Amino acid sequence: MARQDSADAAGGTRDRIKAVAAELYVLRGHEGFSFGDIAAAIGTTRANIHHHFGSKQQLMRELIEDIAANAESRIERYWRAGTATFAERLAMQLDDLRRYYDRFNRGDRDRNVWSPLSRLRHDLPTLGDEAVAALERVNRTYDLCLRHAVGEAAKAGQLRPGTDVEDVVRVLRVTLLSCPPMTQDSGRFEEIELLFGALGRLISVA
Repeated sequence: MARQDSADAAGGTRDRIKAVAAELYVLRGHEGFSFGDIAAAIGTTRANIHHHFGSKQQLMRELIEDIAANAESRIERYWRAGTATFAERLAMQLDDLRRYYDRFNRGDRDRNVWSPLSRLRHDLPTLGDEAVAALERVNRTYDLCLRHAVGEAAKAGQLRPGTDVEDVVRVLRVTLLSCPPMTQDSGRFEEIELLFGALGRLISVA
């Protein structure tokens, strides 16, 4: 029993390290945090973090996988699962973006990076092929799930007859992936809300 408790405690520490590292990574990027920063945040030692992850490279490898898997899960939930209408799916996606924005931008007119995927793109020269592969996975998931959502909406009469599904999918994917830089330019999430409203109207009548 004591051995199991020890394993559970180790697993809990490992999870806390990853959670703090994920937050620091999105806010600061790969070069903006160290094992010392993580240790200070959770009240442990750098040696303990090395014990759990060995190197920052190994930690980043796991964070990249977590970022991609989490993004894929959310995309599936908003654009493929269930029987929501196209408008409802668009609203769910907007709410998801808002939650991430608020999580990393708590002050008025903050311009922090808030999208884990955007941070991966910033760090591609450093992170290399693993980050490229993760982003490609997410893009494929977006294409698959958006194609499903738009196709179902067209069949249900929520979009005009003759709607070009592939065109809508392409516009949606690029738009969704372009949202984070917009808030860094303006310091306002409202720009995305306005964009989603315009996008929904244009797609419905195009």
